[in-house]
Amino acid sequence: MKHSIFSLMAALTLIASAGCKKEKGLEHDPGAPVVIEKFTPATGGAGVEVLIYGNNFTKDTSGVSVTVNGVPAFVAGMVDDRILITIPPKAGTGKIEVNIRGNKGISQTDFAYQTSTIVTTLAGNSNASYADGKGAEASFNIGARCGIDIDENGFLYVPEAGNRRVRKIAPDGTVTTLTGNGNNGYKEGPASEAEFFMPFDVVAAGNGVIYVSDPAAWTIRKVTADGTTSLIGWFEAWGLGIDRRNGMLYYCDAGANGSVYRVNPGNGAAEKIITGLSYPSDVAVDSKGDLYVVVNGSHVIRQYKADTWAAGVTIGIPGQAGLVNGPANAAKFDLPWSIATDRNDNLYIAGNGTWDGSPTNTNQCIRFVKTGTWEVSTFTGGSTAGFADGAGSAALFNAPTGVTAGADGAVYVLDRGNNRIRKIIAE
Repeated sequence: MKHSIFSLMAALTLIASAGCKKEKGLEHDPGAPVVIEKFTPATGGAGVEVLIYGNNFTKDTSGVSVTVNGVPAFVAGMVDDRILITIPPKAGTGKIEVNIRGNKGISQTDFAYQTSTIVTTLAGNSNASYADGKGAEASFNIGARCGIDIDENGFLYVPEAGNRRVRKIAPDGTVTTLTGNGNNGYKEGPASEAEFFMPFDVVAAGNGVIYVSDPAAWTIRKVTADGTTSLIGWFEAWGLGIDRRNGMLYYCDAGANGSVYRVNPGNGAAEKIITGLSYPSDVAVDSKGDLYVVVNGSHVIRQYKADTWAAGVTIGIPGQAGLVNGPANAAKFDLPWSIATDRNDNLYIAGNGTWDGSPTNTNQCIRFVKTGTWEVSTFTGGSTAGFADGAGSAALFNAPTGVTAGADGAVYVLDRGNNRIRKIIAE
């Protein structure tokens, strides 16, 4: 818990002393409604103590339960018109409900739950160089606004523009070279012979197969589990997405009057499906086939409905840059770059899509968008560029440009300016 047992006892003592001043005989009336008038604080994370004020409560804690967003909370004490609870882990944002022997009262407003995140470094160090190895023994030279993806077995794939290779990271942080010999060129073939100009983004298709964009070579490449590459087609592809229901690929061309394309990896056939976007940089596909496109030049994320590509919600204020959380139509991003979905179709957006990784960009962080409500929050990091592992806003990133979510709930970030791969565990 965030408060010590001494602060908890002090709060209960305060409640008890205040309760002594009240008239005796204030008991719960099962025939009258339970009313929650207010609660304080109105926001916080797991372990935060919250006082609930209301009417028709009781001094007897037996038969009393409280939930936050449907998750049971610990009832620490009760005195007439106040109940002291502790917010449970992973409660989420939602109403507070008091249940006194089946007589229920629900708050008018939501308790705003703040998720606690812990950031660690999975692999890499501050050196912009090339070395395989485990954890900090490995070195990366990201060199561009590259992406990252994870497969069904928890292996990460990192395209490196600076080293002109694609690296593979095991769950324990061991880094190996999947494909590419480091030469600057275009060549298909076995891992040690394959050449790239600028491997940029990657999506995992399952069974060890990945697809890699190389916009400098105007290609999308297929890479098998042994590192052998082959050509899918000639496209100016930057950010990649994949529909895991059917294996179809999507890419953004990052143009001033940009477009999104759908590609059949089986025959390389491409179809332009969305046009008129200001520097679209990345695309993600949710479990229903809906697309979410990062429109870097407009500072927004746009939704497009599956198959019809009809415009859905716009997340962010078009043309307005900043770091503002809140509802979709009030939130602000600052040149966002890449996007990922989790198993619940929530969105993660990597900030700082500046070409040079500018430290003055206000989004040195990962933003979170809850599906359905489209509420935007800061998942981890903040507005300051730097390097630090730690919890929540204490963690620092330097131009994060790639993000992906694993099946286990962990989130992984390509931290471009720090040449590291970071791991984020929520609670």
